[in-house]
Amino acid sequence: MNDQGIPVPANGFRVVAVDADWPESRQFMGSGHNQVTDDIHVFLWFGSASYDSQAEHVRVFSASSGNAEAGEALEDALEDYCHPGEGLPAGLPVSEPITITADGKPVTFELWRNGGNPYWVARGRVENTEVVLSGSEIEPSQLRLVCVDDLAAYSAPMMLLPAREAISVAMGSDLQAAGPDRQSQVEKTDAAVRALRDIAVRGAALGGPSRELHGEEADSLMRAMRYLAQGAGPAGASGTES
Repeated sequence: MNDQGIPVPANGFRVVAVDADWPESRQFMGSGHNQVTDDIHVFLWFGSASYDSQAEHVRVFSASSGNAEAGEALEDALEDYCHPGEGLPAGLPVSEPITITADGKPVTFELWRNGGNPYWVARGRVENTEVVLSGSEIEPSQLRLVCVDDLAAYSAPMMLLPAREAISVAMGSDLQAAGPDRQSQVEKTDAAVRALRDIAVRGAALGGPSRELHGEEADSLMRAMRYLAQGAGPAGASGTES
């Protein structure tokens, strides 16, 4: 456990986020967890619920120490934010140091800008977590970052809820303490996603997407789609927000 008594996984990974004073929506965009190597990465979005990149926003990528995904995320962010449509020049562009507060402590990040372009990209390390930030319409030095171990407060479409909860568990979050409603929602979503995957696999094996569904299989598909559609809007309506 850390100084606050919060359980920390063996590799020390915790998701980095913008602190609770952020006025816009807070959304879980995706993640990955390799159970063989224990590499973990998480994407969070802080901005408009419609993912409007023209408005003030910050995208936060967190990766476990040594995770190759961090380097790929940095290159993708530089190409998307600082050199859109141009491709990266050979090697990384020249960066400048910038100080950002993380868990109340100053942390030095590398910062990239491109002339008058309002977008920026920054890379740093918060304890054992590799962090790539990208954003617009807010100065990165004004950000206050925090480490979190439970992602329940971050909105997500139904189909991403199992991944969101799995990452929380990997960081030591206890779903049993979160109450039966949250556990039930996760279990139902996971079952619906599994049902859709099973039907897709059988469809590919037995005749491809044009194959007609009948009987119990068709009923299962309709139930799964209805359940997922309840929260599949752009803002992840069924997820909780802070």
